[in-house]
Amino acid sequence: MTEKNISPAEKEKIIHINVLEYLKKNPKGLTMTELVNGTGFSRKAIEKHLQILVLENEIYVKQFGVTKAYYPNHRIQHFDFEKLNYDNKIIWFNVLEGETGLYLLIQKKKKVNGGWQHEHSITIPLQEGEKFLEVLKKILHSERTNALLKKINKKAK
Repeated sequence: MTEKNISPAEKEKIIHINVLEYLKKNPKGLTMTELVNGTGFSRKAIEKHLQILVLENEIYVKQFGVTKAYYPNHRIQHFDFEKLNYDNKIIWFNVLEGETGLYLLIQKKKKVNGGWQHEHSITIPLQEGEKFLEVLKKILHSERTNALLKKINKKAK
């Protein structure tokens, strides 16, 4: 398969996996320059995937002056999970422990060409979970949200 035959989603997946694997082979950490030189991907592509990998808690970053070093997060423990399926998408709710303590990781993925592609994620410190739920309930039951839902339901009929 030549590079021209690879879909954009598949290219993204390849970059994501390769950046993570390269970091796992270098547990003492790597700078952006080392990642660019070692993987052959563009700085912009690597920056994007580093941001996603940090959000997913697959890696963590430490700053030393103006230099950032990226490290694989080998210490993630999975404690519990739930999932929500809808419209060829899935939202995973994971309770994890990593470098920063206990947290809830919420990831949205969609099915693309038979595989799951990451779309978005958010991490919430586990001790802030109840506050997160309060804010979520507040916005879900607000007048504006209810008006939007009524408008959508009218259009659907």
